[in-house]
Amino acid sequence: MVFDCHAHIASSKTLPISFVKGMVNNLVASMPKQLEKKQEEYLQKVIYQLMNHDDEGEMMIEEMNKAEISKSVLLIIDYGIVFPDDFPVLEEVFQLHRRVLEKYPDRFIVFSGIDPRRGKKGLDLFEKSIKEWRFKGLKLYPPCGFNPSDPIVFPFYEIAQKYQIPVLLHTGPTSPSLPFKYSAPELIDEAAYRFPKVNFILAHAAFMMHEQASILAEYRPNIYLDVSGFTNAIRMERFKSILLEHKKRGILNKVLFGTDWPIHRLNGNQKDLVEMFRTKAEEVLTSEEIENIMYNNIHKIIKPN
Repeated sequence: MVFDCHAHIASSKTLPISFVKGMVNNLVASMPKQLEKKQEEYLQKVIYQLMNHDDEGEMMIEEMNKAEISKSVLLIIDYGIVFPDDFPVLEEVFQLHRRVLEKYPDRFIVFSGIDPRRGKKGLDLFEKSIKEWRFKGLKLYPPCGFNPSDPIVFPFYEIAQKYQIPVLLHTGPTSPSLPFKYSAPELIDEAAYRFPKVNFILAHAAFMMHEQASILAEYRPNIYLDVSGFTNAIRMERFKSILLEHKKRGILNKVLFGTDWPIHRLNGNQKDLVEMFRTKAEEVLTSEEIENIMYNNIHKIIKPN
């Protein structure tokens, strides 16, 4: 069994075209031959369609079944302030996730996504989603323009503490359409120190900027790391050495499996991603350690339905 702690609904309502344009620009810049403008536009269209095809989550359920993923955490990202021209009203995005959760209550968990600069309106929406719609956590995206340890975010952590729910936040690089200024893992340290009863999951941090992140996970009881984006470590032939480093630090029980679906769809479907991780991990970890990462560890910090 697999528990995916990091996924998204593949919908144009959740992923702005501005975000995808940045990804495509970076992909084009790394190619050995310069593309023509029409080719770039076609590539952008193809990638955007790959990531925006499943508003109701039906295809995702099919993918999960094939991959033997029992449950996935759907993360809302609030791009409304940084991309105001191509991101819908945030409440509409919440309602989309609410409908999907009601349709598949045994397969999905939803984390609210709020830019803390929305102030009281954002706080009210966050708390309502927890109390009335059974959302189970908070998703923050600091590259949108805020430090995760800025006092402006503290009221959101207070709500997370009140309801005993985790906070998952992006770390490391992202689309070039956004700045990386607030993406460093160590920026969460002040918040983790001030809110020791809140569990923080550093997205991608098991393999991206993992040196800083693993130290935090080793010495902060409330910091966990997810593996989403692990395909980059495989490509760079660093996957096994990084996992062994986490093992030596004694933090494997704080490492959580995630696919970041559909962002990494170019690397394969969900079954491909699950099999890829398991096959590579089997070379350095025991079956029990792999089962903990892929299924058991997340249950320590997410309340059951």
